[in-house]
Amino acid sequence: MALPFSGRKDGLSLSEALPDRSLFILVAMMSFLAALTLTGATGARALSARWSGGAAQLLTIQVTAPDHVPDGAGSSKNSTQKTRADLVVDALAALPPGTQVHRLNKEELAHLLAPWLGDANNSALPLPAVIEVRLPAGTDSPPTLEQTLNAQVPGTVVEHNAEWSSRLRALADSLLACAALALAAVGGIAAMITALATRSGLSSRRDIIRILHGLGATDSYIAGRFASRTGALAFGGGLLGTVLAMAPLALLFRMAAPFAATSLQTATATMPSWDTLPRLLPPDLLIGLAGLPVVAAFIGWFTTQVMVRLWLRGMP
Repeated sequence: MALPFSGRKDGLSLSEALPDRSLFILVAMMSFLAALTLTGATGARALSARWSGGAAQLLTIQVTAPDHVPDGAGSSKNSTQKTRADLVVDALAALPPGTQVHRLNKEELAHLLAPWLGDANNSALPLPAVIEVRLPAGTDSPPTLEQTLNAQVPGTVVEHNAEWSSRLRALADSLLACAALALAAVGGIAAMITALATRSGLSSRRDIIRILHGLGATDSYIAGRFASRTGALAFGGGLLGTVLAMAPLALLFRMAAPFAATSLQTATATMPSWDTLPRLLPPDLLIGLAGLPVVAAFIGWFTTQVMVRLWLRGMP
């Protein structure tokens, strides 16, 4: 005669002891928070890497009264007299080979100043010239560059992005540490919620479990019935929470895309449209988001296995 627990089918409804709705919703909420935390960590790491690999090599030079022709500019009567901005560009030719020098034109400068001045083309304010200098990878700007330029063109300002890059890396490391702690906390809370739900289910099926255990049902069978149910609920909740997090994540990446640019030209470009969002999400983030439901299911399954086996060992 076959015992009622000898097959795979849960004829005694042990798995139905778990509260479906509450566990499902709580795991979905935890997965939503985990998705946001994972995105923050990925964004901080990507932003730091992009600045370290690109913007750290970028210098921004501002030249006041750029169209003014200083006395003595031009070597001969036939030569075209050079403005202050032209003299700065000529002086930058002494930088290491491979250096890229670009002076922003009126359209680029107007686009850059639009958030503060509106239509800068119609502004009566005197605008400086903005020159972008990109150094070759692995090279640093001369420490006396600003003094050298000011000796030839007084009033020239050099902004070094390397200082901000080091601060950004330190900030990104702090954010990554906080994100790791947050993910660990979310995982711990999910495990506690699963443990409480499992304990409640065990209490509601105490008598049936004792009968089955007395008839010879193994701990693996009983734990498997509960764990399979918990794993399925956790997977569904994790999937729902991850899907719900996609909308705010897409909006966040759309807003942050211009700030991840490595040059002034890219930074002043038009904000990406919604149809470009799949290309904005990093591949490692997509993999992490896809793995959240699986991780949630494993936490639920493993926690339930441990709780049920410990509870069965305490039975008389």
